[in-house]
Amino acid sequence: MKENAEELYFSFNLGEGMFSVPVAHVKEVFDFASLTPVPNSLPYLKGVMNIRGSVVSIVDLRKLFGFEPMEDLTGTSVIDLEIPVPGEKPFEFSILADKVDIVSSLAMVPAESVSYGIPEAQRYFVRSVARRGDTFILVLDLPKIIEFIESDVNKSGAAGF
Repeated sequence: MKENAEELYFSFNLGEGMFSVPVAHVKEVFDFASLTPVPNSLPYLKGVMNIRGSVVSIVDLRKLFGFEPMEDLTGTSVIDLEIPVPGEKPFEFSILADKVDIVSSLAMVPAESVSYGIPEAQRYFVRSVARRGDTFILVLDLPKIIEFIESDVNKSGAAGF
């Protein structure tokens, strides 16, 4: 996807890191209440929630990215995302965020700098690196995250995504 200077991004924190997704994919954001664990699922698939009549998978990016997981999710936020799929209905899933930030446009850092400061395990999930003031923000590649999780589920035989 080509970066568009006019595109807006929704930023959030995971630990000390700042991450962002295109605001066009954010369906809604709300405070975490509860979820239903799914037996035999992958460690980063926390469970499912009923969001406005849809059963939606909840992904813990902290675990997926290899960060220290939070056991107590009180005070965290749920970001419900919807990704367009050509010829099908959009793919909906939610991610947990320690803290939500703001919607803003972001100044992208030149492509040769994309790997700067990003742990190897996270690079596949990062579309680009942006900057807002003195803060670097990792812009996530949501289709790659979905592709990775679906592949991981298929390889492991774990409960679905």
